[in-house]
Amino acid sequence: MPKTDFDGLPDVVRTFRPRCPGCTPAKVIEPGARPCSFYECSGLPKGLEVTCDLCMYDFVAEDGQVKCDQTTCETALRLKGNVENYRTWLRLIEAECTGHN
Repeated sequence: MPKTDFDGLPDVVRTFRPRCPGCTPAKVIEPGARPCSFYECSGLPKGLEVTCDLCMYDFVAEDGQVKCDQTTCETALRLKGNVENYRTWLRLIEAECTGHN
């Protein structure tokens, strides 16, 4: 079986599925869907955290009120580092939803 970019995701990220009331994998990949905030999504792994809990800046959509120097803030650097994992995870969810996995 060929190795996919999904294989590079940490296990906890690769196996995570939304469990919030009313949330489904299909809703997660809808156009315009926003990344979950880790304090709102139960069990969201650290590797999928992309929204700052202090200023609510969304590093995937690059939207919000930045309240730090994103080049030195440890939280900002960690969250920016998660963006590619998040995008790859969305592709995994989409592949599952469309049957292309």
